[in-house]
Amino acid sequence: MACYHQACSFSPLRDNGLVEFAAEDQSLRKVLEDTIGELDTRQEERQPLAMRYERQEPLLRLIGKLQKRFPSKDASRIQFRVYYETEAAAIGDEENGELAWMPLAELFGDIGGTSIPDYILHRNFTLHLQPVVKPNGEAVGYEFLTRPLPDQMPFRPGELFEKARKSRLHAFLDRAARQAAIRLGAAHLAPGLKRFVNFLPSSLHRPDQCLRGTFDEIRQTGTDPGDCVFEVMESEPLDDPKLLNVFEAYRSEGIRLALDDVGKGFATLDVVERLQPDYVKIDRKWVSNCDTEPAKQRYIGQIMDRVSRFHGVVLAEGVERQEEWTFLKQIGVPLFQGYLFGRAMPVPSSAPIAVG
Repeated sequence: MACYHQACSFSPLRDNGLVEFAAEDQSLRKVLEDTIGELDTRQEERQPLAMRYERQEPLLRLIGKLQKRFPSKDASRIQFRVYYETEAAAIGDEENGELAWMPLAELFGDIGGTSIPDYILHRNFTLHLQPVVKPNGEAVGYEFLTRPLPDQMPFRPGELFEKARKSRLHAFLDRAARQAAIRLGAAHLAPGLKRFVNFLPSSLHRPDQCLRGTFDEIRQTGTDPGDCVFEVMESEPLDDPKLLNVFEAYRSEGIRLALDDVGKGFATLDVVERLQPDYVKIDRKWVSNCDTEPAKQRYIGQIMDRVSRFHGVVLAEGVERQEEWTFLKQIGVPLFQGYLFGRAMPVPSSAPIAVG
């Protein structure tokens, strides 16, 4: 069954489809036709204001070119929609009712003058690694965190992903970051060390297809799937029943799951109990000064009680003071992360982690 891309939400664009454009102004139509013609040479098959794509790269190149050629005032006068040849039942939602055209400007976004498509196509970002340690300070793994390249305009990772989400390109960015983390981990981490990698639930509209490249990357790099821990980010609603399908897809490959920033945003105790991730990361706002604030101590105790019911592992984030670490060890928290043990670095240090 065929369907159109949802216009009612920031659902991510997919890897294959037919993107169509409409504009009343003839000069705008001419620029659209010329731009599409540069990327789609199948003259006998091509529609004047449409381009079929079977991979993300042509679509990203098209969006990037259009963003350079149309200022926002012109982009707002052009409409687009994306048509998918797929089975609605396999997607699990009713998309075929959304036939609305959307302004082309909604596909545009940039950080520091670099377009979101360029960030994805040219990997205009890097990853730093922050240690995760046991009570004795020994590193058991590292979290991979998105950072700017040394010679580019600084950006906040959250801003980059939010701009990508609003441009409907977050599935492509999320995948690029996951695959980069797998390659970096294979190059710099010894087998047995955990690799904590964030992912956006909304980017995985069809887990079996969206994660295929991730699973291939794990196999091609010789990474043990059991060393991979994929973290659900708390910045999106976590009540979608399809998220359990995402967990099932990861676990079928032997990969572990974590819920990030519990106690913040959408990552509530009820979500912890429903998803039952392998690792539960306590948000830093509960860890900061937890050695002196009874309310924080009670909440951490509630998290540990919930997690113990399904034999998950608690990880305290944002540990910056020796006193916090001492308290958390005393109450039985098994894993820690924070500036006390080291900041995120391009390559993990070979020196032992020094703590008091």
